[in-house]
Amino acid sequence: MARKSKGPVTRIDALSYSLNIDAQDRTTLNALLDQLRDVLMNDSSSDIARRLFPAAYHQDEQHEQEYQRLMRDELLSSRLASLSLTSSILERETTTNNIVLTADELDALMRSINSLRLVLGTLLDVDEDEFEAHLVEDDPGYGQYQLYSYLGWLLDWIVTAQTEFN
Repeated sequence: MARKSKGPVTRIDALSYSLNIDAQDRTTLNALLDQLRDVLMNDSSSDIARRLFPAAYHQDEQHEQEYQRLMRDELLSSRLASLSLTSSILERETTTNNIVLTADELDALMRSINSLRLVLGTLLDVDEDEFEAHLVEDDPGYGQYQLYSYLGWLLDWIVTAQTEFN
């Protein structure tokens, strides 16, 4: 298996990782996390957030309602905790673009980036099989599609770093 060249997330050792994205990207990501936090706090039942609270029982409405009653608050709390931790990570002062993360911090970053991507994919009505066809510069949503691609790229590097062995 060929190794990827050095990317924005790399494993330092068994317990730590390096996140290397510039300050402007960190600021943008934090602004997006704030927007996501706002959706979760004020409108978590909206269609925009539906992928963040997936159905467990598609064929049984009664079981689905019970599952959501029991699990929704826990899921919401977990997502909000990840967003808070990720925001604090992205706000760390650094003289370089490099931030050292623990495994738990990287996991929170991954969950937050994935949540952003799920919500953006819902807004864009993304169908993974046809996603590449939407990347045309004159498309009004071109910037959003670029952001969706960037978040996917960042997730790929996070997962790669997590599964890499020293």
